[in-house]
Amino acid sequence: MDDVTRDSETDSTEEIDAHALITTLYSDQRKTKSEEGKGTKTKQEYALLVNDLEKQLVKKKMKNYEKAITVEAKHKRQTQQEMNELQRDMKYQVNEEKADTESKIAMKKDAIQSSDESIQLYEDEQKSLQEKLQKLNEKQQDLAMK
Repeated sequence: MDDVTRDSETDSTEEIDAHALITTLYSDQRKTKSEEGKGTKTKQEYALLVNDLEKQLVKKKMKNYEKAITVEAKHKRQTQQEMNELQRDMKYQVNEEKADTESKIAMKKDAIQSSDESIQLYEDEQKSLQEKLQKLNEKQQDLAMK
């Protein structure tokens, strides 16, 4: 018995919601304000707008790569300094300590090589983005001439 009453309650709620939805879909268009100069845009204007957005995205990515290069270069310098300190300290160590220090130096060299590879990758990505930006500028000029 309770199930039947619950079903009838949800049906009436659904009818009310459907009715409210219908009444909100029909509105008086005269009440909406329109701003001057905010009309529909031409296909060319949309193309220029999209082109500008793409250029902004490319520039943002280029800045991010520049920051990443800076961070990697700083990390590389720091690792190089740590490696140099380990090499200087090796003069005053016994054989067991030297073996441990040599393994640390090898890890530092690997980290430096990894940083170099990352920097190269970021620079290659920047070059690619620079080419894309150049192509977007050419596209913008072509669109502006239409």
